[in-house]
Amino acid sequence: MSQAPQHTSDAPRGGPLDPDGLLCALVLVPPTFSRNRFFAMFQDPVAGKVRRRAARVRGIIRQLLGQGRQKAELTGEAVLDDGQVLLRFRVEGLSYDRTAALTQIEAAALRYALHRAGSGGLDDADKALVEQALSRLGGVAVTSAQS
Repeated sequence: MSQAPQHTSDAPRGGPLDPDGLLCALVLVPPTFSRNRFFAMFQDPVAGKVRRRAARVRGIIRQLLGQGRQKAELTGEAVLDDGQVLLRFRVEGLSYDRTAALTQIEAAALRYALHRAGSGGLDDADKALVEQALSRLGGVAVTSAQS
């Protein structure tokens, strides 16, 4: 006697999610894929790593927007040989300097989020990178009006 396949409501439809698309969604709209609602999906090591990367990027965004005790100021940005983007920022009131190396998609999502929050510009390459990643999630409509 064979068992019927088990279906869970939190399984992603249409197969595994694109990691870059998931990263962008979790940076820009974290409740889209909440860990409680999509618990089984986040049991996958790849999705769990993406969730941690997105949390790190959101933390940087909060610091740069001053959503904590002190606002951070971006003091430098450089593209490394391996394509990563090195950010340097400083929290003056705490005499705190921080350096973070982000992947290209993480840096693009960070700039996209800062732009949407009214802090900084957004170039067409970053916009296209983020919107293409989001479109690979399927069913996610991204329009220029949102940016």
